[in-house]
Amino acid sequence: MISEREFLRRYAVIREHMRKDGIDSLLVCGLAADFHRGNIRYVTGSGRGGQCIFPLEEEPVLLVGTNQSTSPKLSRNIGAYGLLDFVESDKPGETISGELSRFDRGGKIGLIGMDCLTPSAYLQIKEKYGDRLLDLPEYLRPMREIKSPEEIEMTRTAAAIADKVYFRLREMIRPGMSEYEIYGDVKKVIYENGCEYSFDLIDAAGCTMNMSFHPTGDRLEKNGTLFMEISPAYDGYYAQLPVTLPVTSFPPHVKEMFMAWAEADKEVRPLLRPGTRISDIYKALMGSIEKRGFVAPLRPGHSLGLDILDFWSIDETNTATLKPGMVIAVHPPCMTRLWGDAVGEGYTYLITEAGCEKLSKVDLDHELV
Repeated sequence: MISEREFLRRYAVIREHMRKDGIDSLLVCGLAADFHRGNIRYVTGSGRGGQCIFPLEEEPVLLVGTNQSTSPKLSRNIGAYGLLDFVESDKPGETISGELSRFDRGGKIGLIGMDCLTPSAYLQIKEKYGDRLLDLPEYLRPMREIKSPEEIEMTRTAAAIADKVYFRLREMIRPGMSEYEIYGDVKKVIYENGCEYSFDLIDAAGCTMNMSFHPTGDRLEKNGTLFMEISPAYDGYYAQLPVTLPVTSFPPHVKEMFMAWAEADKEVRPLLRPGTRISDIYKALMGSIEKRGFVAPLRPGHSLGLDILDFWSIDETNTATLKPGMVIAVHPPCMTRLWGDAVGEGYTYLITEAGCEKLSKVDLDHELV
């Protein structure tokens, strides 16, 4: 679990920004969902969503359900347990307004995660604080983008668990297996290794790569593939290992796509270093795959952290640059045509001062070809 010392480091940095920006309190909201829990988890350690009032000076306040503040589960579910004040509420809008008033000095109030707040609660808060309530969806981005040593270790552990899932899949898959059976085995490995949740896409139909969040009962075919995006979150930190595995052996056209992906991955690695524009990574990946006669119409990667998509994607419009401490997933899809036969492979990379480090120990090129 993330240490109290790490939370205190975060709090100091957040408050430094708040002082500079004239903010009295932050209202941080989240949901128990792969794309919406990062901000609330960053300040509280809770992966179950909720609302936190983060004041400039006093203890942060986390709202919990009625009769929950003394639950023995809280100390095991909430990383910053010893640093928080717990307030029970069944009327979030009313309670949030009251708690914000305790820390009100006449300055600004920042709202992080407005889309995670009910409309009625938002309107109650907006009515009371008016133009002083500011929508600041990316306020924590600069802090969350650059991972601390503790955060990097959690991501390493998640990557190691993804490797274990990969080897389990290699052992078990065979013609006729159902997606339900495969998905159940994957989740068992992930949960047995200490993860609370994971984000896993699956497709066992033919040689396709449909982005299905849940198994649908398709069965592996002898000359088909299993596509799976393995994404465990350890202490909230995601790592990704997208794979397309042959059920027996790759059909020739799928092997060609795999080799096109392997070449694209090899060509882009020198660009994974501080100072590289993210749009240049996109151009390199697309150019490599397209010159081999395939298409890559889906997102080829994104930042990783406490959300599965941690603020940004690798795309042609993203002119931000890589910095040491960033963690990114690079997984350019390779398709014959949109939603045709496809290969989806990739790795999680840590950007270092010297370049990049592949966090997965699996070498897909060696393993599969």
